[in-house]
Amino acid sequence: MKLINNYLINIILKIVLAVTLWLSGCATATLNMLSPAEINTKDIKNIAVGSFEIGQILLKNKTERNGVWQTHPLLLSEDQEKTISRIVRARVINLLTATPYFKVVFTDEFEKLENDAALQKMVSVQGYKTQNIDAVISGKLWLEIERTDGVDLSKEGLEYFRPARSQRSYGLNLIVDQVVWWPYKSIRGTLGLEIKMTRLQPTEVVASTFETRTYAQRIGGHKSESFQQIAKSITSALAFSKTKSDDTLENSSEVLPSFEQMIADLALSIASKFIQRVAITNKTVNYPIANGGLVNSKILIEAGAYDLAIEKLQHVTAENPDPNDLYNLGLCFEAIGDFGLAHTTYREAWLADPENLLFAQGLGRIERQKRETPQLQRQLESR
Repeated sequence: MKLINNYLINIILKIVLAVTLWLSGCATATLNMLSPAEINTKDIKNIAVGSFEIGQILLKNKTERNGVWQTHPLLLSEDQEKTISRIVRARVINLLTATPYFKVVFTDEFEKLENDAALQKMVSVQGYKTQNIDAVISGKLWLEIERTDGVDLSKEGLEYFRPARSQRSYGLNLIVDQVVWWPYKSIRGTLGLEIKMTRLQPTEVVASTFETRTYAQRIGGHKSESFQQIAKSITSALAFSKTKSDDTLENSSEVLPSFEQMIADLALSIASKFIQRVAITNKTVNYPIANGGLVNSKILIEAGAYDLAIEKLQHVTAENPDPNDLYNLGLCFEAIGDFGLAHTTYREAWLADPENLLFAQGLGRIERQKRETPQLQRQLESR
């Protein structure tokens, strides 16, 4: 019994050690980085958000019964279309207010305009009343959403087992082919969104973009793993007691998103790319930590204690310049914004091990940061 207990303890210790090593190998440092605007908008400070014109909206439901597909178009009222337009506009406003680069002037004067032509006409004749606005952001959207309610058919071989009546007789296995119906529901949507920034004086389009995003989700339907669970439940009483119909459509915990939620998510994805073009943005990134000789460095870096980690890593690398510790030291310098020392340290690590992809990525990343720093400083000073 004692030998068995020791054996189990050793297995548990090995599992704990393996998990610890795996977690340490996945350690990452979380950094907050500023990215400069791709387009020169340093003289634009106050902006208003106009309307987002509806180009085209196609909504339809598809149903399948007994092999016959039917499509039912959904017609939206004018108020419903305006609601969709406001959803997209709200996502743009949320992103703009999240960056300190612009000041959003809340006015409905530009939102009331029907389309982009009306906006350009107002701007050209300076027929607006709201003062202290440098530019207006407006857009146009195209939307197609399709909901499907259908059934998958599959031929499955169900194996039935007849137990023996006595110890000398043998049970018989019988395989029967059976057609199985798998109901499913799905939703698929594509949003095309054009966003434009128009300067008021002098009148010009500063930035314009058009991008599309597609979303698709499906619940229910035929799944090989679902059928395997059903087969196990038939042949095993134990499996039958533990297996429930969680994969069936009726009992599934998954739900399809609403039209409004899907539109909001797609619009947010497109609008975030546009904001990155015209404004300084703050982004959170995760970079891997190397397995260096200083064990505590990972804990310090993960906790954000970069100054203390720098102190310990500098002492260690002065005596033993392990390239992994040098990389971690460069990561700390990058986190506190000292790109010069980060570049030097990353380069030392890369020269010590040029084949290491992690070191090469760090060196390339910091070289890009150094190139962007002067542009970022000019944009910050212009505010």
